[in-house]
Amino acid sequence: MQLWWPQKNDAASCLLRPASGYLVAMTRYPLRGWACLLLLLGAGCTGQIGDANLGGGPGGPGAGGATGPGAGGAGAPGGAPATGSAGSVDPTGSGVAGGAGPAGGGPGGTSGTVADTGVPCDVATLLSNRCWSCHGLTPAAAGLPSLVTRADLMATSHGDPDKTNAQLAVTRMQTSTAPMPPAPSMPASATEIATLSNWIAAGYPTGGCGTTGGSGGNSGGGGNSGVGGTGGVIDPFGVPPTCTSMMTWTRGNTGSSSMNPGMACISCHGTSGGEAPRYAIAGTVYPTAHEPDRCNGATGAVQVVIVGADGRTLTLSPNSAGNFFSQSAVAMPYQAKVVYMGRERAMIDKQTSGDCNSCHTQNGTNGAPGRILLP
Repeated sequence: MQLWWPQKNDAASCLLRPASGYLVAMTRYPLRGWACLLLLLGAGCTGQIGDANLGGGPGGPGAGGATGPGAGGAGAPGGAPATGSAGSVDPTGSGVAGGAGPAGGGPGGTSGTVADTGVPCDVATLLSNRCWSCHGLTPAAAGLPSLVTRADLMATSHGDPDKTNAQLAVTRMQTSTAPMPPAPSMPASATEIATLSNWIAAGYPTGGCGTTGGSGGNSGGGGNSGVGGTGGVIDPFGVPPTCTSMMTWTRGNTGSSSMNPGMACISCHGTSGGEAPRYAIAGTVYPTAHEPDRCNGATGAVQVVIVGADGRTLTLSPNSAGNFFSQSAVAMPYQAKVVYMGRERAMIDKQTSGDCNSCHTQNGTNGAPGRILLP
């Protein structure tokens, strides 16, 4: 055991040595040891002697803290209120469940404005798949008749006063010279033509696909989403502006295939310089007609089909932002259509610009009624 003797008679020197060595030194040099002990006592070192260092003993009770409740911790913020996606309505008249809101969301979507068709379900399905993208509640061009309600279909045709709109539709579906629906849409099948012909022959009996829409789904952590629309047909261009995806591009012109949905891609890339790709065709597909700029568009099994003047077909699949684009040359003028869930929405007028979003803006320009819309 190493003996220890303080070189200086001060309390710090006493405290910084092993207690066991200090005790042995006390027995061999009692006078100086007691002197050191007195120094420790005078410095207020009242702790116990341990095996290692002379540690301070347990202190007395501290002064009592102020009484009263402690401050509560900051609560985690709740989800930001947000509106659930709009409740949609099936074209055949059966209401579809309203969209779900986000976690912590606010009220869900509301149903759209609908019209009661008075048309049997099989006829409505045919018209939805083959006619309504152009002949809807809001026709795609001036002079086109609406072919939605029973009254529309029984009305005298402006193209042939000897026929009703429904009768002329059957004639146009059967002709090869001026077929309806026109290219690039798929022609009506023999079964579909028979469905409309039989309804006309039976005297245009009234019918429908139900009168009540589906209930809305629950929004995540928030209120219930909107109730689906009542039976009938929604006017896709009669809905208010909304960002259905509730996701907006916020990264400016940072290079990405998902950038700036809804914006005119080709004109922007043509003036930006640098490494921006030059596209022949580019645009954004949306689930509703008046979505704001930079709002993400439609996703899923959507196809944009471009048919060039040379008959060649280019099929594009929109990405997660709804953007579609191609650098492949397209023979002008071209036609286009959007295909989704067995339905088609065709652009019959031939186009010479591939910058689709330059016309298909939120409110539409140059004759476009709004966004490139799912059928």
